[in-house]
Amino acid sequence: MSTRESIDQLFMAVTERQETTFDAIKAANERYHRFGRSVIEGARQGATDWTNVARNWASRPTDIVGLYESASEAVANGQSRRLALWQEALEDLAESQREGREVIRSSFGQVRQAVERVQENVPSFLRARVPSIRREQAEPAAKA
Repeated sequence: MSTRESIDQLFMAVTERQETTFDAIKAANERYHRFGRSVIEGARQGATDWTNVARNWASRPTDIVGLYESASEAVANGQSRRLALWQEALEDLAESQREGREVIRSSFGQVRQAVERVQENVPSFLRARVPSIRREQAEPAAKA
């Protein structure tokens, strides 16, 4: 592989790493937006439920059992929505962590491979001057 190809691969790896990072950020932003919409929808539905409780009470103020049942239903629906919202938040958090780990893991691997390819094509006069390249070349000889 020529030096130019090695350099091109290095910068392609950097660009791919940037793209995966931006994709992960975009996905996190979309999850945040979806979660925000869920919060708003839950609040809207809760307001509707409690408005219906007030409507039922206003239309039949002496029906204590009906008031209790509609209020109990509104409370249960609210609890159900809050639990679903927490579940959504935890699932989104887990997905964000998974994506973050994947981005970090793949970016380290891609950049490491690209740097190794570039190091293979380092001119010999530079190999003698750069300690890390010299050390890597000396290790296989020492092990043998």
